[in-house]
Amino acid sequence: MADPPVWLQRLFAITYVVFCVTLGVWLVVLPWSALWFDDGWVSRWPVLASWLQHGFVRGAVSGIGLVDIWLGVLEAIHYHDRRPAGAATPVLDQQISHDQ
Repeated sequence: MADPPVWLQRLFAITYVVFCVTLGVWLVVLPWSALWFDDGWVSRWPVLASWLQHGFVRGAVSGIGLVDIWLGVLEAIHYHDRRPAGAATPVLDQQISHDQ
């Protein structure tokens, strides 16, 4: 299967990074805020609400958020374009390969 165009790869990478970082920040902050308990959807189930008040559950959710942020940062750092098959090689790469 051929790689998608470079602009689409970049758009996906940007969307992925923004999604991961945004979701991660929410997962890190939300368990420690008042929104976690105040009249939310969890208030309908008292057993679930009491379980979610435990520190280890809050910490686990925040840990998942940190992993999500880390995934977004890693994608941003290690991103590289995959040129579609048959695409022209940039001039700089041609010059380097001829010089060696």
